[in-house]
Amino acid sequence: MSRQVVPAEPPSINRQRAAAGMAGLALAVGLVFTGLGAFWVHDSIQAEARARFGRQVDRLQSDVENRLNAPLVGLRGAAGVYAASHSVERAEFRAYVESLQLQRDFPGVRGYGFLAWMLRDDLGRFVSAERGDGAPAFSVNAAGSAPDLYVVKYIEPEADNHPLLGEDLGADAVRREAIEGALATGMPTLSKAVMLSGASRQERGFVYLLPVFRTGTDPSTPAQRRAALVGLLFAPLAVGEVMSGAVAAVQGQADFELFDGARATADQLIYDFDGHLAAVRGEIGPAHYADRLLHASRAISAGGRTLTLHVSSTAAFEAQAASPLPALLGLGGAALSLLLAICIWLLGSSRARALAAAQRMTLSLAHEQQRLLSMVEGTNVGTWEWNVQTGEIRLDERWAGIIGYTLGELQPVSIQTWRGQSHPDDLARSDALLEQHFAGQTSYYDFEARMRHKDGRWVWVLVRGRVSAWTDRRRPALMAGTLMDITERQMAQLALRNSEEHFRQLYETSLDGILQTRPDGQVLHANPAACELFGMSLDELRQRGRHGLVDPGDARLEPLLEERQREGKAYGELRMLRSDGSYFECELSSSMYLDQGNQACANIVLRDITVRKRSEARITELNTELEQRVKRRTAQLEASNRDLQEFAHSVAHDLRQPIIAIGGFSGLLERMVTDPHGKHYLARIKAGVQQAGELTEALLALANLSRVQLRPQAVDLSAIARSVMDNLQQQDSRRVASICIEGNLVVQADPMLLRLVMEELLGNAWKFTSRQSCTEISFGVREVAVGEVAQTVYEVRDNGVGFEMAHAGKLFRSFQRLHSQVDFPGVGVGLANIRRIIVRHGGQIWAQSAIGQGASFCFTLAYPRP
Repeated sequence: MSRQVVPAEPPSINRQRAAAGMAGLALAVGLVFTGLGAFWVHDSIQAEARARFGRQVDRLQSDVENRLNAPLVGLRGAAGVYAASHSVERAEFRAYVESLQLQRDFPGVRGYGFLAWMLRDDLGRFVSAERGDGAPAFSVNAAGSAPDLYVVKYIEPEADNHPLLGEDLGADAVRREAIEGALATGMPTLSKAVMLSGASRQERGFVYLLPVFRTGTDPSTPAQRRAALVGLLFAPLAVGEVMSGAVAAVQGQADFELFDGARATADQLIYDFDGHLAAVRGEIGPAHYADRLLHASRAISAGGRTLTLHVSSTAAFEAQAASPLPALLGLGGAALSLLLAICIWLLGSSRARALAAAQRMTLSLAHEQQRLLSMVEGTNVGTWEWNVQTGEIRLDERWAGIIGYTLGELQPVSIQTWRGQSHPDDLARSDALLEQHFAGQTSYYDFEARMRHKDGRWVWVLVRGRVSAWTDRRRPALMAGTLMDITERQMAQLALRNSEEHFRQLYETSLDGILQTRPDGQVLHANPAACELFGMSLDELRQRGRHGLVDPGDARLEPLLEERQREGKAYGELRMLRSDGSYFECELSSSMYLDQGNQACANIVLRDITVRKRSEARITELNTELEQRVKRRTAQLEASNRDLQEFAHSVAHDLRQPIIAIGGFSGLLERMVTDPHGKHYLARIKAGVQQAGELTEALLALANLSRVQLRPQAVDLSAIARSVMDNLQQQDSRRVASICIEGNLVVQADPMLLRLVMEELLGNAWKFTSRQSCTEISFGVREVAVGEVAQTVYEVRDNGVGFEMAHAGKLFRSFQRLHSQVDFPGVGVGLANIRRIIVRHGGQIWAQSAIGQGASFCFTLAYPRP
């Protein structure tokens, strides 16, 4: 029985099979590692996205918290104004608020104001005081019933917040709760969300409150704080405007909502950037952010309260996070695995190890590049790489963004692109620093320069770099570094330098002397005006100190020092000593502060008032002398007036008897004489006697008028006018007349004298309209504007013969007439008496007329209408 023999496979076939097996194994392993690598890259990208989102949430939390707490800077500054002054007036508070840059430095702050605390019983005195402090129309809306009020005393800018002025914020429960919380803790307090009222709109926001206590008090307990309370500074904060700045900062990479409290509920939602929670009710949880890749919740601390900030990723952010790199890595890995398998099949195991090492190096390089990119992004700087020999330069997007461009807008880029954007004055210094670095004198190239922004302004940048490669001849080949935007830092330093220079100039050029001292009287510094005031150098002032500059016998020094120690500031006058031993009166103000070493110091502002004191003493002396002279002259005038009144009264009274006798005997003679000429002469005598009697009566009335004492009371001028016109119409019942008298004209005046006024004015109107076919007389009142005040004018108008205005000055003089005795009888003293009556009532009287067009007599009274 024979056995069949199977021939062995050739070695080449075995090697092919071995190579194919190894190639297949390598392909399988490569595909597995490619999948793992793609999965790892995907996880790394997601982790980086989560980290970037976390950093963005941190920045947003810090930004929102800073914006909500920004009003504290202005509130503490206003508290400093109150601490530096006994009382802050309206103009002073307005000047402080106008010095702030509200729109730039305090976004969302509607303004700054001051709440005055008072009891309801003190409201009247408070309103009167405010009207005297530049607010004549100030009023308080005290709608609540609480016994104490927190009234808006100041609010600036007032034009934007006028509805708040005079409001009692304590009448609102939410605002009162915040006020009571501020007083209980003595710390800055943020209210719960409220509706803010302005001159043009209403929106939701908060009210920041800061209690102000009297300087020198120690308000450690709520009771002590209530006793030392001056008032509360406050700032309305519009949440929409606050958050708008944060919106700009996130650049569309995040959506966020703000809740008023530690819980996220719909009724606590006070700001929703994209409004996607507008229709939600009740609790807000993760389910409401299911369509967002990432979301987080952070607590915001502001004014002693905790708010909640919810942040979620946007489509723009998620689009950046959705990188195609894992897919590309998978495809590339599969291709490399196939290539590796082919190479192994072709070259064997040695080639396989080389390819595996290359793959590991590739992954390590990618990881290192990703780490460097994360570091650059975190520092927010631009990067650059410069081939020094060819002038070629590589920039990143952040470098271009710092000067307002995209990298595409700058293409093609070279070192000339950089130099073209640089300030011409900086190029020489930059070149010198580069040469020092190339020569090995400095380890780094470090330079602060200016570059032109796309919008035309200059921005400050910090350029840092070093040579990374050299040529064979030790010339710089490659140089790389960073570019950082430092504009804000430079502007802050410039503002600080300008402020220091400004105050130094004020100190050096002030006309008032300024001393800086220790509490024990040691002189630290003095401005030139102080040296000139005392006639001493700075060293001499330091040697003398307080005890060598103040008159030792001036008792006003100790009270001033005690007041400054107690209140932190003091104002007063002292007698000072010059270098030559002479004394001078000085007005001073002093305030305490702490220097850089936390040591107590004092500023003292001095002004020489010696001349003013002498002038005041001389004025007081002259005033005293003038008062004595006025008293003596007044007594002389009063005696002369009494003598003149008694003389006029005596003359008028003594003339009455002879005139009456002449009139009586003329009547007896008239019955005895039959001759016509005699009768004519007797008639002329009787007319003259009658006229003399009338003049005597007028003179007596004029004398009596000056002696009558005013007894003001309610007088119905309308009733008096109707009574006078009724009497006149009864005396001449045949005359056709149209009489118009306005009703209910009641004034405060002397009734007897006002009746004389109406009888004279209406009697003249009746007399001078006697020749008209129809007499027209009216009496009424009208309002005339005198400046900003309306004045009441009473007017008697007629359609009589009138007179020329050129002679109107004679109307109110005694015994002056504009018409003949034949035409219109009278003695010319009535209007003079009327003028005296009106003047004694604090008023004026005047007339307007034209020939043939009637006359109008107007008068005013100083007493108000009841």
